[in-house]
Amino acid sequence: MQENNIEYIKAYIDKPESENFYIDAFLDYTRNGVEQFKWHWSWWALGGGVFFLLYRKLYIEALVFFLISSLASTVPVAYLIIWVVSGALFPYLVFKRYKKGLEMVEHLRSEDEKIRALREFGGYNQWAIYIGVVVNIISVIGFVYMFTLFTAM
Repeated sequence: MQENNIEYIKAYIDKPESENFYIDAFLDYTRNGVEQFKWHWSWWALGGGVFFLLYRKLYIEALVFFLISSLASTVPVAYLIIWVVSGALFPYLVFKRYKKGLEMVEHLRSEDEKIRALREFGGYNQWAIYIGVVVNIISVIGFVYMFTLFTAM
Protein backbone atom coordinates (compact mmCIF):
# COMPACT_ATOMS: atom_id res chain seq x y z
CA MET A 1 0.00 0.00 0.00
CA GLN A 2 1.44 3.33 -1.01
CA GLU A 3 1.47 5.73 1.95
CA ASN A 4 1.71 8.82 -0.23
CA ASN A 5 -1.41 8.07 -2.24
CA ILE A 6 -3.09 11.48 -2.48
CA GLU A 7 -6.58 9.96 -2.45
CA TYR A 8 -5.80 8.16 0.82
CA ILE A 9 -4.58 11.39 2.41
CA LYS A 10 -7.68 13.26 1.21
CA ALA A 11 -9.94 10.53 2.58
CA TYR A 12 -8.18 10.51 5.94
CA ILE A 13 -8.23 14.32 6.32
CA ASP A 14 -11.82 14.53 5.01
CA LYS A 15 -11.75 18.33 4.92
CA PRO A 16 -11.17 19.80 1.43
CA GLU A 17 -9.93 23.16 2.74
CA SER A 18 -7.18 21.39 4.74
CA GLU A 19 -6.15 18.79 2.17
CA ASN A 20 -3.31 20.71 0.52
CA PHE A 21 -1.62 21.51 3.83
CA TYR A 22 -1.67 17.86 4.90
CA ILE A 23 -0.72 16.50 1.48
CA ASP A 24 2.37 18.73 1.47
CA ALA A 25 3.21 17.83 5.06
CA PHE A 26 2.69 14.07 4.63
CA LEU A 27 4.78 14.03 1.46
CA ASP A 28 7.58 15.90 3.26
CA TYR A 29 7.43 13.50 6.21
CA THR A 30 8.17 10.61 3.85
CA ARG A 31 10.47 12.31 1.36
CA ASN A 32 12.78 9.82 -0.41
CA GLY A 33 10.99 6.91 1.27
CA VAL A 34 12.37 7.81 4.69
CA GLU A 35 9.99 8.84 7.42
CA GLN A 36 11.22 11.87 9.32
CA PHE A 37 9.87 14.88 11.14
CA LYS A 38 9.85 18.14 9.17
CA TRP A 39 8.71 21.53 10.37
CA HIS A 40 5.16 22.20 9.14
CA TRP A 41 3.65 25.17 10.91
CA SER A 42 -0.04 25.16 11.79
CA TRP A 43 -1.60 28.21 13.42
CA TRP A 44 -4.66 26.09 14.20
CA ALA A 45 -2.45 23.60 16.08
CA LEU A 46 -0.75 26.42 17.98
CA GLY A 47 -3.94 28.23 18.92
CA GLY A 48 -6.14 25.20 19.31
CA GLY A 49 -3.82 23.11 21.44
CA VAL A 50 -5.72 20.29 23.05
CA PHE A 51 -8.81 21.11 20.99
CA PHE A 52 -6.84 20.66 17.77
CA LEU A 53 -5.83 17.19 18.93
CA LEU A 54 -9.40 16.32 19.90
CA TYR A 55 -10.60 17.68 16.55
CA ARG A 56 -8.22 15.32 14.74
CA LYS A 57 -9.15 12.34 16.98
CA LEU A 58 -5.83 12.22 18.82
CA TYR A 59 -7.30 11.55 22.25
CA ILE A 60 -4.26 10.13 24.07
CA GLU A 61 -2.06 12.88 22.68
CA ALA A 62 -4.62 15.47 23.83
CA LEU A 63 -4.50 14.08 27.36
CA VAL A 64 -0.69 14.04 27.38
CA PHE A 65 -0.51 17.59 26.00
CA PHE A 66 -3.05 18.78 28.58
CA LEU A 67 -1.05 17.24 31.43
CA ILE A 68 2.31 18.51 30.19
CA SER A 69 1.04 22.02 29.51
CA SER A 70 -0.72 22.10 32.88
CA LEU A 71 2.49 21.17 34.65
CA ALA A 72 4.51 23.61 32.55
CA SER A 73 2.10 26.47 33.20
CA THR A 74 3.98 27.23 36.42
CA VAL A 75 7.11 28.00 34.37
CA PRO A 76 6.15 30.60 31.73
CA VAL A 77 9.14 29.99 29.45
CA ALA A 78 8.53 26.23 29.38
CA TYR A 79 4.83 26.80 28.77
CA LEU A 80 5.59 29.12 25.84
CA ILE A 81 8.08 26.66 24.33
CA ILE A 82 5.56 23.81 24.57
CA TRP A 83 2.90 25.86 22.81
CA VAL A 84 5.26 26.99 20.04
CA VAL A 85 6.50 23.45 19.44
CA SER A 86 2.88 22.23 19.29
CA GLY A 87 2.34 24.39 16.20
CA ALA A 88 4.80 22.22 14.27
CA LEU A 89 4.54 18.91 16.12
CA PHE A 90 0.78 18.35 16.02
CA PRO A 91 0.54 17.99 12.21
CA TYR A 92 3.20 15.27 12.51
CA LEU A 93 1.06 13.51 15.11
CA VAL A 94 -1.82 13.61 12.61
CA PHE A 95 0.52 11.95 10.10
CA LYS A 96 1.46 9.22 12.60
CA ARG A 97 -2.24 8.45 13.11
CA TYR A 98 -2.74 8.40 9.34
CA LYS A 99 0.00 5.75 9.13
CA LYS A 100 -1.91 3.63 11.67
CA GLY A 101 -4.97 4.01 9.48
CA LEU A 102 -3.03 2.76 6.46
CA GLU A 103 -1.97 -0.33 8.40
CA MET A 104 -5.55 -0.86 9.48
CA VAL A 105 -6.96 -0.83 5.93
CA GLU A 106 -4.13 -2.76 4.32
CA HIS A 107 -6.09 -6.02 4.30
CA LEU A 108 -9.08 -4.52 2.48
CA ARG A 109 -9.27 -5.51 -1.16
CA SER A 110 -11.00 -2.67 -2.94
CA GLU A 111 -9.86 0.92 -3.13
CA ASP A 112 -13.39 2.08 -2.28
CA GLU A 113 -13.31 0.10 0.97
CA LYS A 114 -9.90 1.52 1.86
CA ILE A 115 -11.03 5.08 1.14
CA ARG A 116 -14.23 4.61 3.17
CA ALA A 117 -12.34 3.08 6.11
CA LEU A 118 -9.69 5.82 6.08
CA ARG A 119 -12.37 8.51 6.01
CA GLU A 120 -14.08 6.91 9.00
CA PHE A 121 -10.85 6.36 10.96
CA GLY A 122 -9.57 9.83 10.17
CA GLY A 123 -11.72 12.84 9.62
CA TYR A 124 -12.46 15.19 12.44
CA ASN A 125 -14.70 15.90 15.43
CA GLN A 126 -16.70 19.08 14.90
CA TRP A 127 -17.71 19.04 18.57
CA ALA A 128 -14.10 19.80 19.57
CA ILE A 129 -14.41 23.26 18.00
CA TYR A 130 -17.63 23.98 19.90
CA ILE A 131 -16.11 22.87 23.20
CA GLY A 132 -12.98 24.92 22.48
CA VAL A 133 -15.02 28.04 21.79
CA VAL A 134 -17.08 27.57 24.98
CA VAL A 135 -13.99 26.93 27.12
CA ASN A 136 -12.23 29.98 25.68
CA ILE A 137 -15.27 32.20 26.24
CA ILE A 138 -15.53 30.98 29.84
CA SER A 139 -11.77 31.58 30.29
CA VAL A 140 -12.02 35.15 28.97
CA ILE A 141 -15.03 35.88 31.18
CA GLY A 142 -13.17 34.42 34.16
CA PHE A 143 -10.08 36.46 33.37
CA VAL A 144 -12.09 39.68 33.05
CA TYR A 145 -13.92 38.92 36.31
CA MET A 146 -10.67 38.23 38.19
CA PHE A 147 -9.05 41.31 36.66
CA THR A 148 -11.93 43.53 37.82
CA LEU A 149 -11.76 41.99 41.31
CA PHE A 150 -8.04 42.67 41.65
CA THR A 151 -8.21 46.18 40.23
CA ALA A 152 -11.12 47.08 42.52
CA MET A 153 -9.01 46.33 45.61
